[in-house]
Amino acid sequence: MRFPLKRDQAKGACIGDLYLACDVAYHDRRIPIPVFDLYGVGLRQACASPNLQKELNLKVGKLSTGNSLDMSPQDEASIMANDATIKDMEGAAVAYVADMLKVPIIFVKAVTDIVDGEKPTAEEFLQNLAAVTAALEEKVTQVIDFINGKCLSDL
Repeated sequence: MRFPLKRDQAKGACIGDLYLACDVAYHDRRIPIPVFDLYGVGLRQACASPNLQKELNLKVGKLSTGNSLDMSPQDEASIMANDATIKDMEGAAVAYVADMLKVPIIFVKAVTDIVDGEKPTAEEFLQNLAAVTAALEEKVTQVIDFINGKCLSDL
């Protein structure tokens, strides 16, 4: 659950929007050595779920994960390089473990704040957290109902 980048606000991203993440990567594991740099990014794909996306009217975007609520200029450059739409603090780690265990994964994320928007990030996050979490809870229930009994290829 987190933040779209301001450049995506122009594409229609707003507080409370719900996304399926198609790809997940880190934006703050900087290892400036060839090959190791790719390891640092740790790009993983989420389970393709076009039917779920269409049925529940979810937006789709790339997810970028970092360890901080704020965003440094280096983080922003990495996020842009990864072509990410949404940012969180846990997704890439969860994707890494799922990949190691060969478990398909679906990320449903809700927008609580606009990282480089006009309001301070922490203030906007706290202001929207309860309402956005309630919307996310409702949507995740719909996701579970949709995927129940289906094969991955049906998602």
